[in-house]
Amino acid sequence: MEANTDELRKFLEGKIASLKKELEYYEYLLSMIESGYIPNSRGGKVSLDYIKSRKGEIIGEIYFSPPSMRVLIKKRLVLPKSYMNAMSKILEDTKNTDKIEYNIVLDKEELKEISITGVKEELLYNRVKAALQSILERASS
Repeated sequence: MEANTDELRKFLEGKIASLKKELEYYEYLLSMIESGYIPNSRGGKVSLDYIKSRKGEIIGEIYFSPPSMRVLIKKRLVLPKSYMNAMSKILEDTKNTDKIEYNIVLDKEELKEISITGVKEELLYNRVKAALQSILERASS
């Protein structure tokens, strides 16, 4: 009887993990629609990039389709107040100089997502990515 319970438990855990990934994908698509995303004439390609820890673990996935940039945090990450302030300051400065808009999504104190609109060029994307990489990499250590 115990073996059947273990097999059922493994099956259910695998199914739950699969459904969570599928739900994240649908939530991403819904957020793209809600943010006013309109595919461009070249087919509206979305590039996928990663923010990794020093050990090479994926901290977050970056979905970029100009002018939208969305960072989905993939591991449990609670930012200390000093890191949150630094990230907010960088994004505020970028908002003032490059006319972006951003939204930081938290669940209690856990960072879940960073959405940025107004990122129209690759250079700005790379600057924002590097800044976020630096902060999130340190916070995950």
